[in-house]
Amino acid sequence: MTQEKTRQDSPAINRPTHTTLTDQTVLALQEAINQGKFPPGSQLPPEMELLQMMGISRTTLREALRILEEQRFIRKRRGLGTFVMERAIVKEMSQNFGITEMISQAGYTPGTRDFKIHIEEASKTLAEKLDIPEAARTVVVERVRTANNIPIVWTRDIMPQDFLGSWMPTIADLDGVSLYKCLEQYANIRIVNGMASFSPVQASREIAEKLSIPRNSLLLLIEQVDHDQQERRVLYSVEYHLTDKFNFIIHRKGPAF
Repeated sequence: MTQEKTRQDSPAINRPTHTTLTDQTVLALQEAINQGKFPPGSQLPPEMELLQMMGISRTTLREALRILEEQRFIRKRRGLGTFVMERAIVKEMSQNFGITEMISQAGYTPGTRDFKIHIEEASKTLAEKLDIPEAARTVVVERVRTANNIPIVWTRDIMPQDFLGSWMPTIADLDGVSLYKCLEQYANIRIVNGMASFSPVQASREIAEKLSIPRNSLLLLIEQVDHDQQERRVLYSVEYHLTDKFNFIIHRKGPAF
């Protein structure tokens, strides 16, 4: 298949020569986006221009764009055109690392606001989750996590106070720093593994205000209990994630494994 001459003011797109033609088109457009030829937030060229640039049929292009929209590379706006989505923050569900690292790896500047650090007595439910006595003292850290100053997650982290030794978390300790790193640095607690559960929820009035979103917006709630090197349950976390800011990924093993 031949490729027609591209316009001088349009970025060149190299189309791979393997798999199906639709797959080749998807990969070529992904590469162009990743290389910055079409920056986040920019509008893709009109359909006819893309057809001329890539030398493909309208059916192939439309199917490729449909796949890219499902993959959240692009977004179609009725009456306006097709736009490249802002970079999603990838949250790899099968890996256990902090939100700060996750935001940094996506190329954004992590930040924190609306800190609240206090002591609470463990309820019966919390005591069971952390395997501690009911009414035991816990340290609670609440905060809004930001990426380039945009709120994306509200978190509530709870730790048994007895496990922290003489360390009491402060805003200075945690501002822009992973809680995991602080636990290792100040309390000699290394997070080895965790068990998480996921559920879609609607934003309450309180959480909607914290994340600057409309009430009842869809969020992903992640609850997790982390274990340290001594196999103690040292951290219970509740995280409310904006679903349009993340790309959630999990590696799954087949039945033949």
